[in-house]
Amino acid sequence: MQAFRHGHAAHPSWRTAADLLIARLGPGGAQAQGLGIVYVTERLAERLGDIATLLRERFPRVDWIGASAHGVCAAGVEYTGEAALAAMICELPAGSWRVFGGSHGDGLGGGAPAAGDVARDFGGAGREPGGDFTALVHAEPTTPDLAAAVSELAAQVDTGFLFGGLVGGSQPGSAQLAGQLVRATLTGASFGAPVRLLSRVTQGCAPLAREHVISQCSSQYIQRLDGQPALDVLLEDLGVAAEVRESRDGDEILRALPAERLSNGLMVGLAPASRDRGIGFVDYTVRNVLGIDPQNRLLAIAATPQPGDRAVFCTRDRRAARADLIRICTELREELEAESLRVLGAHYVSCVARGEHLFGAPGAELGIVSHNLGEVPLVGFFANGEIARDRIYGYTGVLTLFVAPRDSGPA
Repeated sequence: MQAFRHGHAAHPSWRTAADLLIARLGPGGAQAQGLGIVYVTERLAERLGDIATLLRERFPRVDWIGASAHGVCAAGVEYTGEAALAAMICELPAGSWRVFGGSHGDGLGGGAPAAGDVARDFGGAGREPGGDFTALVHAEPTTPDLAAAVSELAAQVDTGFLFGGLVGGSQPGSAQLAGQLVRATLTGASFGAPVRLLSRVTQGCAPLAREHVISQCSSQYIQRLDGQPALDVLLEDLGVAAEVRESRDGDEILRALPAERLSNGLMVGLAPASRDRGIGFVDYTVRNVLGIDPQNRLLAIAATPQPGDRAVFCTRDRRAARADLIRICTELREELEAESLRVLGAHYVSCVARGEHLFGAPGAELGIVSHNLGEVPLVGFFANGEIARDRIYGYTGVLTLFVAPRDSGPA
């Protein structure tokens, strides 16, 4: 199998940008066949249908999926705030993928189906046993009960593993491509056994101290950790002096917090007690700590915890983000070497709060991926929520590699 065709372009004129992209996808378009993935920035969202038409004309044997997003990325580069697009053609074995989500309604004029309906239909008619091992998912962020729908969709694939993210930009209602232009809740493509994928999640976090067990909680509050008042445990993890830790004065407690250490916020990583422990924060869903109650010694968080959940307080900064991104690239590189695999192409979804905001310069995040994995074909987008396994994450990066044995043909 050949390395995937890929390209990216930016230009104020949508037609010029599309023509540049098509040229960079290479000659022989009529012979190319497989699954095409294309992403456009907000500036080109209204032209996604026109762009798709041009792509189908040039590559008539390619099935196209994609969406508009806050920004798009390719190998070593990212685009936000300008008219840009990126695409990759995954030349996969015939019958090893299928597009879903595009058969509901009548293009952009039809009503969007409920996310649960798409999830249930995904595993219905036309699915052969063992046919869907995993799936790339584009999700409309305004969809009601989206988290439940993602979990339901994950249950329909044999591995239980999804990858993707919440598409669209600053305006509600995303333009999505699933064979045709649609406004849908969940679209994408599923992959069968012949398509080998490796994937990792990076959350760019550094733990403040050890892991704890939630022993009492309610709604969005953690009341006790390891049998102790939750606020007391947090203050101890932060190294606050003992005499201040006993204070009921909220202002006094806030003044004692290590401001520099918490300059990018305070978060808590949550994981079910039943989930196997992984490396770093791969098993955790990281959410913000919203506030403290000095009188009742509890914490308010942007999540609904459960008794028995594991919890670890953490911060996110540039150093931690770089280290964790290097970690997942290193793990993937070691797996490639151990199993004599090579990369055909890569897909990356990153949070809109990452990119240059977290890594300090445009393209720095994607540059780390290229530096550690080589100049592999890559396409992706910046999301307001990232999908990995059966969950929606925040502030994360989801890196997925299409791979093949090294002796399966030229790269």
